[in-house]
Amino acid sequence: MTNISCLLAGLTRLLSPLILVQIWHNKTGARRLPAIIAFIACFPVFIVGAVVRSGFSHSDFYSYYLQQGLLYGILEETAKFLVLKYYLTSYTDAKDAVTYGIGHGAFEEFGAGMSCLWLIGTGRADPNIFWINLWAAAEGTAFVVGLTVLIFYGIRTNKSQVMLPLAIMLHTVSNTFTGIFGFSGFIVITFNTLMTAGICFAAYKCWIKIEKE
Repeated sequence: MTNISCLLAGLTRLLSPLILVQIWHNKTGARRLPAIIAFIACFPVFIVGAVVRSGFSHSDFYSYYLQQGLLYGILEETAKFLVLKYYLTSYTDAKDAVTYGIGHGAFEEFGAGMSCLWLIGTGRADPNIFWINLWAAAEGTAFVVGLTVLIFYGIRTNKSQVMLPLAIMLHTVSNTFTGIFGFSGFIVITFNTLMTAGICFAAYKCWIKIEKE
């Protein structure tokens, strides 16, 4: 039964971004290219992140996860900002920012999905692996999309000096908290869910302001 849960968890993480992009495209007419660009842009971001992180000392548990959280917060959110502002210049609708966010999240979903599949037959999988990954896929995608919309809003309203550091800070806090307390713990699930809900609410308000322009 655990092997089936691993399979379902892996397929959920791998396929959900593709399904979401298609649903979003059908519903809003948003173009798919931003998702592809976002996925490709993640390769250099995470390669650089892995190289820099390899030099971090593990002597201080809390310091290590704080550095890691800050590192990826800076790299990921800055990469989004640079691509959205200087490359995807013809994509000026907030719905395209959502597509970009889904594509960015798809990179992490791919890694998580493959990890679930690799656990098949090992006997090392958590009995709740499917439900944990179902939650992670939904919460993680909402988190990434929300931050992307905030960055997009900053670009559109010339407030990037506020919105980009805010996105980096929120990303850092989430990553650090998850690293310290563990991915599947009740405290982390509750904290990240509440944080993501707040980010999505703020992103929705920013979306409304953009639409009124």
